[in-house]
Amino acid sequence: MLRITEQSHPAGRKAVVLEGRLVGPWVEELRRVIREAGAAEITVDLEAVSFADEDGVAALRGLRDSGVRIAGSSGFLAALIRGEDGDDRVG
Repeated sequence: MLRITEQSHPAGRKAVVLEGRLVGPWVEELRRVIREAGAAEITVDLEAVSFADEDGVAALRGLRDSGVRIAGSSGFLAALIRGEDGDDRVG
């Protein structure tokens, strides 16, 4: 189960807060929420994510690569998202 909560901030910024497990059908739901957010800048907060499967990690990498800011991830999850490229835009 994954809870996705959108938070709006001034100047068109949005945060998408995830709580739970980023697996299975929730991966596509996250992508849909990000597509529909319509914000100039988006941050995905992973502080309350307990697990992400291979598809979840791939989705987070893709979001990061498209300019979405990834924040609040555990050290383990951040390392998975960084992957072999060592991209440090994950925190």
